[in-house]
Amino acid sequence: MLINLILRVLPFYIREPLIIGVCLFFAGLALYWFVVVGEWQRAAFGVAFLAIAVLRAFILRREWRARPRAARAG
Repeated sequence: MLINLILRVLPFYIREPLIIGVCLFFAGLALYWFVVVGEWQRAAFGVAFLAIAVLRAFILRREWRARPRAARAG
């Protein structure tokens, strides 16, 4: 609940890198556990978190590139 409030208050350019960092941390942790322990479910969680981080990075990149164009158009 508190995390949801914090993420709603933070601006986009702070919130997105924070989400990407957390997703990459959990992806690395899950993939490390997969290498050490095994079990394909851990690898699936790692790949899912990695996919979320990559998707958010593409969204963030598109928004950062659109900023100068919006300033020129306005």
